[in-house]
Amino acid sequence: MTDIKLICLDMDGTLLGADHATVPARNIRALRAASERGAAVAVASGRPWGFLHEVAEQLGVLRYAVLSNGAAVLDVHTGEWLYRNCLPEETRQALTELLLEEGVPFEVYCEGESWIQRDRLEGVLAHTFSPEFRQVLREHARLPEELNAALRGRMAEKIHVFHVPPEGRKSLMERAAACGALEMVTSFAENLEFTAVGVNKGTAVQALSARLGLGPEQVMAFGDAGNDLEMLAWAGWSFAMANASVEAKKAARYETGSNAEGGVGMAVERWLLAE
Repeated sequence: MTDIKLICLDMDGTLLGADHATVPARNIRALRAASERGAAVAVASGRPWGFLHEVAEQLGVLRYAVLSNGAAVLDVHTGEWLYRNCLPEETRQALTELLLEEGVPFEVYCEGESWIQRDRLEGVLAHTFSPEFRQVLREHARLPEELNAALRGRMAEKIHVFHVPPEGRKSLMERAAACGALEMVTSFAENLEFTAVGVNKGTAVQALSARLGLGPEQVMAFGDAGNDLEMLAWAGWSFAMANASVEAKKAARYETGSNAEGGVGMAVERWLLAE
């Protein structure tokens, strides 16, 4: 018999369907039923809170949000930040200057919102996941004329580069490392994500679990990519999607169906609701 009290869900390639915006109906039904049984539902996303409102509305039962690869944890009901590990300002400033110089499409996640320098918006939109996500960016991103000036004194959670040409990836990572101590991960295709040292979804989920008085055997987690590995390795009930990377499948204890077929709902039905 399971005693699952917290369900942590990666977004892209896991909870969401192929359009990176819609939660399959099977997932919604299963998660609502799990919530009725007392399990708290949390997303564990690389995205900022500003991009998750539509998903929260679809689910109807979202309680916590692990954001920006684990740089912050938000109590959705109260608006309280339960945990934060943000980029040092000098590192964020130097890295932003480097990425502007390199001309790669990127955004900065700061205080729950996406920030994109206005003259770089079209380059960013050209490398988004889907038309639906492109519209999310147009509606929700903040577009300052000078990005570093606008971010001065603010707490930046993550810098997300949408596309790095393969031939320039090694060089960019080496130059980025010179900006300060950073975590660098990939979550899809040719993207690159920068956070403060020690940031990952696993650390953030552990911090949230500690606040709730839960152990790993009471946590169910789902993921598909490199930024999910620590979370999958820590949670007692961890599931890699059928479409997951080899590394994610190795880190997880179990496998489930693909994101497109509602693999989250399949596992919740079998291991939590069937009892």
